[in-house]
Amino acid sequence: MNHSSWSDSACGQAYRRSRHVPQVGNRALLQSFLVGQPQLRDLMRSPSMQQLRQRVIAAYHLGPLDPDETRAYIEHRLKHVGWENDPRFEAAAFPVIYAHTGGVPRRINTLCTRLLLAAFLSEKHAIGAADVEQVLAELSEEFGEAITANGNGSHGEPATLVGLEKRVLGVEKAMNITVNLLRQFIRARDAAHKPG
Repeated sequence: MNHSSWSDSACGQAYRRSRHVPQVGNRALLQSFLVGQPQLRDLMRSPSMQQLRQRVIAAYHLGPLDPDETRAYIEHRLKHVGWENDPRFEAAAFPVIYAHTGGVPRRINTLCTRLLLAAFLSEKHAIGAADVEQVLAELSEEFGEAITANGNGSHGEPATLVGLEKRVLGVEKAMNITVNLLRQFIRARDAAHKPG
């Protein structure tokens, strides 16, 4: 089943189920909040979603981050998981990250996960612009094409990039698992070296 028919089916089923939700007075007992990638917006515009679309009271499209927001986003995500500036991101790394991700959080996450893994494996304590370029070259070699703001499998691009998008999401999931394992390893190593 292709992505479009799966999405139509899933959204259609959700809508059909929601029509039978009881109401108290004039208020429904169920309210929905949809979050998705740009393809969800395209799906919602399709004729088959007209009845669901008529029930949407508010919609918002969150566009890509700008360069300053990209840096703040990366630093926030790192601090949220207990990062203590090791490895540190050099100032010159952020513009390169932005240039190759277009400020799209999913792409930023994928690239930064790979950057952190590369830094860990090479025992680097700083990530610079050259490191970003190196990881981008490795990703390009692995996937057969550049993963950049202009080569991301988004709507309107050739079907071959849709397959790339799925592979990138698979790699991102694998990298998240790897990063969690590495965190466990680091904690265990630090605990073993802690005087006590």
